[in-house]
Amino acid sequence: MSAHKPTALSLALLPWLLVACGPPASQQVVAPTADVVAAPAPPMPAADSPTPSGFTRDELARHIRILASDDFGGRQPGSEGEARTVGYLTQAFKDIGLVAGNGESWTQSVPYVQITPAGAPTLRIHGADGSLAPAVPADFVVGSRTGLETVSITDAALVFAGYGVTAPEQQWDDYAGWDATDKAVVVLVNDPGFGSGRTDRFKGTEMTYYGRWTYKYEECARRGAAACLIVHEDEAASYGWNVVETSFGARAQFVLDHGDAGGLPSVPVVGWLTTAAARDLFARAGQDFDTLKAAAHAPGFRAVPLGDLKLDATVNSAIERGRSDNVLAALPGNSRPDEWVVVTGHWDHLGTAQRADGGTDIYNGAIDNASGLAVMIEIAGALHAEGGAARSVLFLAVTLEESGLLGSRHYAANPVLPLRQTVANVNIDGLLPIAATGNVFIIGYGQSELDDIVREQAQALGRTVAPNPRLAAGLFYRSDQFAFAQVGVPGLFMGPGDQPLEGDPTTAAQARDALAARYHTPDDTFSDDWAFGALLQDVELHHRVIRALADGHMWPQWGQDSEFRAVGETRRH
Repeated sequence: MSAHKPTALSLALLPWLLVACGPPASQQVVAPTADVVAAPAPPMPAADSPTPSGFTRDELARHIRILASDDFGGRQPGSEGEARTVGYLTQAFKDIGLVAGNGESWTQSVPYVQITPAGAPTLRIHGADGSLAPAVPADFVVGSRTGLETVSITDAALVFAGYGVTAPEQQWDDYAGWDATDKAVVVLVNDPGFGSGRTDRFKGTEMTYYGRWTYKYEECARRGAAACLIVHEDEAASYGWNVVETSFGARAQFVLDHGDAGGLPSVPVVGWLTTAAARDLFARAGQDFDTLKAAAHAPGFRAVPLGDLKLDATVNSAIERGRSDNVLAALPGNSRPDEWVVVTGHWDHLGTAQRADGGTDIYNGAIDNASGLAVMIEIAGALHAEGGAARSVLFLAVTLEESGLLGSRHYAANPVLPLRQTVANVNIDGLLPIAATGNVFIIGYGQSELDDIVREQAQALGRTVAPNPRLAAGLFYRSDQFAFAQVGVPGLFMGPGDQPLEGDPTTAAQARDALAARYHTPDDTFSDDWAFGALLQDVELHHRVIRALADGHMWPQWGQDSEFRAVGETRRH
């Protein structure tokens, strides 16, 4: 591949790079001392030495090199790259000695709709004082996720609905007292806890699912809105406008296909507007954006019509329906085979893209997520070689993670194993080729008792455990364990921390910065000079955590403050 200008990060930001390359230390949330478990650090093996369980650099590198090769074309769902990837994973699991995980099948079909922008959308905001055509994509980015080729809305009254949140357990409802049907709803990104900075609202500065853009669209759809427009702010979203512009406005979007040719359950028009555009829009309605934003932080906020302003919009899309495959491989349990631990990792990446000079870039996705697939394969091999475990283990390589966790969401809605028999999910995504670290981050720290298992196993390896310091980014909701959490199954997502065991910490930080620049670009490729210290640590830790779950009797429970506690309590009944 030839040289190119790196593209922006996508909306599904890689957690470990966000941790390393986030705001200055003065702006980060530092874990309380009580939340970090110290352990004596035994001498670490050399970077190329086998781990205590026998994992080696060469075997991890072999899988990553193949899965991230140009021959796999960036592992785009629906492409030849998918066929190669599914074939490779299936054969690897067969060679280990696992059995098909979906009855007699090694796959689960995931129906999707691919929605590609077809020309620039048209927008017009109008009222008694005239009209304007917002600049796209400089100020507004809009699209449609309905699966229809053309979507048009006319005279949709614009209403500011604060954070657009309905959370009964928080005694919060931004939709109380008004009807959003056929309205163009404008909402803030993130949630009232972050916005107010108060620890007694939601989870304080830690984003909940109510803060995610996906939730905003889902709630607008439930309310029958004609449009849902999110006001973008860098800090609240945890990414810049360039991410919205390139990832949401320019790329094809995938959604699950529910088989309704008349349109999918979605708001007709969805999108974003910049903060500057919001200020201008509110001023045209005789309102002050900053004043209404501050009001939206407080309980009892009520939606505010934006004067007599209305929105007209037309969005054209090219629609293609298809099917992609999850890969499922099972290791039956020895004494409690009806109890299952599900290990996930997504196999898909971004495929290829044409450059302006006529060439083609391949998005190989070596870190994201050939690394996770390699770890999954090696752990499956180790568990089988060790004679299995008391409980069964399902290795589930899911598709369409990059498009909104579609493969894991489809599995969660159509599980091949009863959810009441699913003990927990361990998700492996985007492990980093960096030097060994003395700590490990848990994304969603405090969500469930799975933290206790990680703490015990990490301590045995001389590592400390800490929460991800980027609390406001809502990273727990951005990888496949979230789909399991939504149906009540405790999910775990962990990876290397930020304390290098050897060398200059500044040099280590620079190495992470270099990796961040590669994320979701054609530069995410495998190299023989990769550092494998942290990868070997992390495959060993994941293996020990999975074995502890598979041999133990524990059914991990959600934490008292987890938003998934209620659904988790009903799951096993």
